[in-house]
Amino acid sequence: MAEDREAGFTLVEMLVCLAVAALIGTLLVNAVRISGIASAAIARATATEEVQSVRDHLRRTLGSLARRRAEGERPALLGGPAALSARIGPDRSVARSAELVIALATVARADGGYDLVERRAAPDAGSAENGGRPEILLERVAGLAIRYFGAPSRNVRPGWHAAWAAPDRQPTLLEIEVAFEAADRRRWPPLLVALGDRP
Repeated sequence: MAEDREAGFTLVEMLVCLAVAALIGTLLVNAVRISGIASAAIARATATEEVQSVRDHLRRTLGSLARRRAEGERPALLGGPAALSARIGPDRSVARSAELVIALATVARADGGYDLVERRAAPDAGSAENGGRPEILLERVAGLAIRYFGAPSRNVRPGWHAAWAAPDRQPTLLEIEVAFEAADRRRWPPLLVALGDRP
């Protein structure tokens, strides 16, 4: 009889151990799942922060265009549907003591995608597209689209244009859209930059 009681007690111990093991297994599976969800949320937040940082940079940079010269020296802004070149003025808040020429465009990557690149050059160095120090603002973008709102001449009503080539006038607004691949979770709502009424 004592042997039967020990066998029954062993069965109860075995069932308790299985229940505890199942509980520990469930906790481990949930911990792994929660860490995966947290890591995906952190990656999304980092990507969103990166995009917002670039948006703020472009708004601040393009919002400080240099004033045109009375003698008609170089236009302050020229651009097409996927690139632009602008001359920006000095800004003490970002330790920029002189004017710069910047160019914004996409550059092809070896893997077939594009990078959003900004180049900066001194005004006397020529165009920023050909020279200047390249700085990658966003990696792995699918495309860049820029539209210009304004009147390219006095007799034309203000409207949206795919390119801006008026040397004596500036657009009032820029709309910048950056596209990402379908699998990329980053999103870029259209960015409107007010250039203001500059003489």
